[in-house]
Amino acid sequence: MRDAVYLDKSKRKYKGNLHLHTAWSDGSQEALDVVAAFKDKGYDFISITDHDVFVRTAEYDTDSFIVLPGMERGGLNHVPDKDSGYHFGVLGDPTIESEKEQFHHLQSFEIPIPWEGSQSPQKLIDEMKAHGNLVIFNHPEWHLTRFEDMVQYDGFFAIEIYNHATEWTPSSSYGAAYWDHALQNGKRVFGIAADDSHNHDPSSKIAEYGGGWVSVEAEELSQQGIIDALKKGKFYSSSGPEILDYRVEDGFVNVECSPCQYIMFKAFPQRGPFLVQYETGELMTSGSMMIQKDMQYIRVECVDEKGRVAWSNPIFVGDLAEEEQQ
Repeated sequence: MRDAVYLDKSKRKYKGNLHLHTAWSDGSQEALDVVAAFKDKGYDFISITDHDVFVRTAEYDTDSFIVLPGMERGGLNHVPDKDSGYHFGVLGDPTIESEKEQFHHLQSFEIPIPWEGSQSPQKLIDEMKAHGNLVIFNHPEWHLTRFEDMVQYDGFFAIEIYNHATEWTPSSSYGAAYWDHALQNGKRVFGIAADDSHNHDPSSKIAEYGGGWVSVEAEELSQQGIIDALKKGKFYSSSGPEILDYRVEDGFVNVECSPCQYIMFKAFPQRGPFLVQYETGELMTSGSMMIQKDMQYIRVECVDEKGRVAWSNPIFVGDLAEEEQQ
């Protein structure tokens, strides 16, 4: 079994939010103010993902901050006028040649999208990809998404596993169970934490923004650099802790993190270990587990004293064995 480095503590990470809203749709503030709010929190990039309005602009870019092209495409519901359907995050991908023309700045899209049967979500995913975009399956728990949807639909590169805004509307912020269902059925998809924030007022006592993010190990802070790293899974997601290093060495998965109360290795079809210092209560900054060859995938959750989580992306065990045989 070969060694592999998934996150390297010696390399630069860029903090970003891939789901937020401005006054271009139903957000409360103008884009300029939203950019300033995330800069003040130490973010390196965001994607402005307004509802059915594509944002593509370099107006707010600097040497230390960029805005990725994107939008949230929704309004696709089983039952008309009921919001229990599908929303997809859409990120402009400069690394591919699109089949159709790329969306332009502030291009708007008609909603609701007509429901044409169970193939409708796949049709929408395919259309977004054909125009040169990555697709994220947004807030599945909040939308009461069926678990089988994670299997029957293809083409999304990631699932939103934490949505900060839905912590309070109505406590449906976690999508990791949907992620595991997809992974257990052979999907090679990544997990993304985001805000879905609509209000970016820094004076708010309970902030709707800055609660879920991705930390991307990219070669450079550029649209292509960030997107390329996202597509490779060279990032982790978090609502608080940091994952500093994540690798396979000598048949073990090793992780280093900021101080956490416990570390969980999520493996399938066998469970991974749950690491905690029961006797001393001391916080942990590292953990490891032995890989068993019949495991399909392994991912890690690092949980701090406040219950906030950092999620690694999955290691697909078969990849390690396949390269060994070549």
